[in-house]
Amino acid sequence: MNVLVAFLITITILLVILIKFKISPAVGLFVSAIIMAVLCQMPSTELLGYISSGFGNTMASLGIVILFGGIFGEMLGASGATEEMAKGLLRKFGKKNDLLALNLAGFIVAIPVYFASGYIMLSPLINSLQKLTNKKKSAYAAALFVGLLLTHCVVAPTPGPVAVALQIGADLGWFIVYGIIVALPASLLCGWQYGNIINSKQTKKEKEEYRKEVQELVNNEELLKPDPEKPSAMTAFLLILFPIILIIIGSIASVILSKGSTIYLIFTFLGNNNIALFLAMILSGVVLRKYILKNTQMNIMKFIDISSDKLGNVLMVIGTGGCFGLILQKSGLGNALVELLSSWNLPIVFLAFVLAMIIRAAVGSATVAMLTSVSIVGPAAVTMGYSPVIVGLAICCGTVGLTLPTDAAFWLPAKYNDLEVNDAFVATTYSTTLASIVGFVIILILNTFVNVLPGMF
Repeated sequence: MNVLVAFLITITILLVILIKFKISPAVGLFVSAIIMAVLCQMPSTELLGYISSGFGNTMASLGIVILFGGIFGEMLGASGATEEMAKGLLRKFGKKNDLLALNLAGFIVAIPVYFASGYIMLSPLINSLQKLTNKKKSAYAAALFVGLLLTHCVVAPTPGPVAVALQIGADLGWFIVYGIIVALPASLLCGWQYGNIINSKQTKKEKEEYRKEVQELVNNEELLKPDPEKPSAMTAFLLILFPIILIIIGSIASVILSKGSTIYLIFTFLGNNNIALFLAMILSGVVLRKYILKNTQMNIMKFIDISSDKLGNVLMVIGTGGCFGLILQKSGLGNALVELLSSWNLPIVFLAFVLAMIIRAAVGSATVAMLTSVSIVGPAAVTMGYSPVIVGLAICCGTVGLTLPTDAAFWLPAKYNDLEVNDAFVATTYSTTLASIVGFVIILILNTFVNVLPGMF
């Protein structure tokens, strides 16, 4: 069977069993991986190997991050630290701008921190803010998700944009500058303002409840006052900042220090995602232990054991998503998509954008989509005289859109913030696709001034 037809059949089956029959996401992803392999007539020995390696490779890259990052987030939540930080955000930005605060937090955090790590660390804020304001969780999830994903995919020094810039021959410094110019407006429009639109679409009963909650917040300032029985908002902020600082220092050290030197080894070790989140978990356990003991009646070691049990389902979904993604990659779907799009004779910038978006949707990996797209489009674009910055950013921006269940990132709001699958589509798929299009429009505007703007060639 044609691989494109096989993919359409498989993704249709996946969406139906998830949305209509509410099958467990992990089961649905695993079944879909097998269906895709069977439709593509993949040998059973290869299928079994890809299932194992897909799960194993995903766990190798994300397993420890999810585990330690999840426990870190559970500690912040159980101690009351995230709730206090949520109230601090409301005091600082006001009830009308809490979505803006969350969107900007995600935008900044994802520059040095891996997307999944950033979402795991900040997702407890969604639950805490929702309790205080009664706004929709999907609105908060969209604001945070879009902010994180845009910088993860478009703004270096995250690995994907760096790889694109270097492979296509763009100056990395200017690539960062124009990446921010493209990503920030898209983040504000499709994270902050889109979140406001989601929240405005409430039922009559929800609107009445929201008005009552807002009036209570306005009339009763005691609700937003710091609780002396919980960690301060500053404590929560510093604990979240701790692993971010470690990772930033590690990134800087890997660039400016001599490889192999003692100080280089120390900083790059401490700045590793896994180590940074492990240390953040340990530090949070020490700082928050008395609050956790009071609220849960558990000591820290018992709390870590219970929290890790909760994360088993998250690991299962992420791992089976890795199985499905690898099957899609090995089926030859990427090459089939390239041939199809090339036959349409699209302009090179538009081809780069669409190709990256479709590959990302197909294989569920923004990084894979970036590397595949730049290797196909990059050489031709440079030969034809296109700006490497413009084409590179078009590729990066394309990988923001179409966040589907094929991508493990799709399931983060569902798992960490208890969103239904339908709400997860609203918070992730629709918002990121809109952000991708807005970013691409900005790129096209920049392209009209390509000969006068600095750093384009």
